[in-house]
Amino acid sequence: MKTALSISQLETEFKSSDFVLKTQHQIAKDFGTSGIEFTTAFFTAPLSYLELINSVGEKLGQIMTLGETQTLQLLYRIDIPQQDFLALATDTEFIQKMSILIIRREAYKIYLRSVYK
Repeated sequence: MKTALSISQLETEFKSSDFVLKTQHQIAKDFGTSGIEFTTAFFTAPLSYLELINSVGEKLGQIMTLGETQTLQLLYRIDIPQQDFLALATDTEFIQKMSILIIRREAYKIYLRSVYK
């Protein structure tokens, strides 16, 4: 079984504002367990893909200031493989690329719930 949606599948799913909101809720839930909170607007208005990348990137930056342990715990909770994290660890665009991986993984969870309900 694949661990993420393809870019084309993600683009198709993101045409649904309901799917985007469910993905945003899942992201907020997982970040919330690490003490990182999103604004109320994050729960009520679907963001564009670029806005979502920026928002997740901002929160990812916040958790990274708490330390490596908290960051790794969050990525484990979201189910980002350690090899993906390590592959990006020295990338100058780490925050953006990791944000995309997080969004894709969280969207995949929502997608699976819709397919197997």
